[in-house]
Formats: sequence, C-alpha cells, structure tokens
Amino acid sequence: MTTHRYLTLLFCLVAGSATVQAQSIASLNPVSRSSESRTTVNAPRKPKAMVEAPFYIKLYGFYSLLTPGSQVATSYTSGLSGMTNSGFKNNSSGLGAGPRAGIGVGVIVSDFINLGIDADMLFGSALTTEYISKSSTYTSTGTTTTTLKVLSITPNITFKALSRPAYYIYNRLGLVGGIIMDYKTNSNNLYAPTTGTSTTTIAETDYRQNSLAIGYQAALGIQFRLSQSLRGFAEIVAYNQSFKPKESLYTSTTTNTKTGVVTSKSSTISQYKNEGEYTTTKQDGIDVYQSASYNVVMNSIGVGAGLMFRF
Repeated sequence: MTTHRYLTLLFCLVAGSATVQAQSIASLNPVSRSSESRTTVNAPRKPKAMVEAPFYIKLYGFYSLLTPGSQVATSYTSGLSGMTNSGFKNNSSGLGAGPRAGIGVGVIVSDFINLGIDADMLFGSALTTEYISKSSTYTSTGTTTTTLKVLSITPNITFKALSRPAYYIYNRLGLVGGIIMDYKTNSNNLYAPTTGTSTTTIAETDYRQNSLAIGYQAALGIQFRLSQSLRGFAEIVAYNQSFKPKESLYTSTTTNTKTGVVTSKSSTISQYKNEGEYTTTKQDGIDVYQSASYNVVMNSIGVGAGLMFRF
C-alpha cells in the first residue's frame, strides 16, 4: 500500500514537470515566429531605378542651307550700249552662310523644360562676286570677296513636345548676342586699256569696329538615347541676327602689271553715325570721313547635329 502511494506521487511529479516544459516551449514559439516576421519585414527592399543626371554639356555643328533676308552682293557686266551680255546677278547666298560649331551647358528643370546657354562660332562662307566692264578704250575685270566670322552667346529654353523612353522631340528658343570677330571685303581688279600699260588694284575694307550682332534662334529637333549618360540629337535651326558697322579702314594698292612697280597707295577711315557732317579730319595721318549708319543682316536656316553628355 505504501509502495503504491509512492508510485502515485512520482507519477504526479513527472506529469507536472512535463506540463511545465510543454508550456515553456509553447511560450517560446510565438517569439520565434515574431522574430521571423520582423526579419521578413526588415529585409532590404529592391533598389529603385537610377535617377538620371540633371546637368548636361553638349557639342554640336551646324551648316546653313538658306539665308533668307540676308545682305547679298551682286555680280555684273556692263559696257557699251547695246551689248547683249551686259547685266547683273545676285548671289544665291548672303551673310550668315556657312558652318557653325559650338558648345553648350544646361540643366534639366523638369520633364518638359531644359535651360541652357550655348557658345558657337560662325566661320562663314566666302561670298564672291565678279564684274566686268568694257568700252572702246578699256576692259576692267575683277572679283570681290566678303568674309564674316561671329562668336555668339545664346541663352535658351527647350520645351519637350513629345517624350518617349528612347527619344523625345523638342523645340528651342534663344536670344543671340554676337561679337564680330572678322568682317572684311577684298577686291582684286585688273584694268587693261586698249593702249598703254595694264594695272592691278588690290583693295580691302576692314570693318574693325561693329555693334553686337543681336537676334534670336529657333530650333526643332529630336534627341535619342545612346547610353545611360550619352545622347545624340539632330535639329533644324534658324538664326536671325543683325549689326551695325561703326568704323572701317579702306586700303588700296595699285601696281603696274608689267614692271611690278607700285604706282599708288591710299587709305581712308569711315565712321558710321546716325547723324553727322560731310567733313574730313585726320587720324594717324589718314583721312577720316563720316558716313550714315546702316544695318547689316545675317540670317540662316540649316541643319545641326551633336552629342550631349549628362552628368
């Protein structure tokens, strides 16, 4: 009887210990699940797509195809009355023709607007005219060539008209301020009398002081993605600029074609003013004249292309 009592007591102790252990294990399981849940919640998120750089630098070239409204020169032939070959012909191109090359920087303000500033050089095409004049006593022939180079600064704004992941279409407007780097006309004339010695006259008009070439720029183009940071673009661009000469230096040298001896040399300075008098003064021993101010127009419409680097 006593033995049964001890066995019963031992069984109760074992059962109680098992119950306590079961409760301890049960209480630990929620902690493990909670820890696993927290581990899942705090797991690193997938990285977002790389944000494109907001600044850019571009290199570009441009070539003029048309020069509507620009100042043009004229070739002509003249002579005795009734000559069938006398007449004149305007140049097909005017000032502003030729290539440009430049560099620009800017910032992408939003998905639709870019702000930038460009600097480019108009190298220009040499504009050449010919003339011939005949009479019963002489024949005179010659050529005149005009050259123009302009460094322009253009603050601009670009509007994106149609945007796609691989490309977008845009238009750009800008205000242009240009510095005249070189503006000259050079002529070479041969005078051949029917009797006597022929002479050659070489003359140059150097417009050495000019106002700024002020105007505007408008462009329509397409930009396409080449890589993450590199873009290419092509566009149609219109430039409209004009300036006023302020002072020019004219020099002329005449040479005997047979002996090579210089027969005459001359130099004059012209000052262009809105108001003045027809008087002559001296500057460094050279005659100075006053002339009425006038406007020189240099327009161009052409195609451009380039590369843009985003950083």
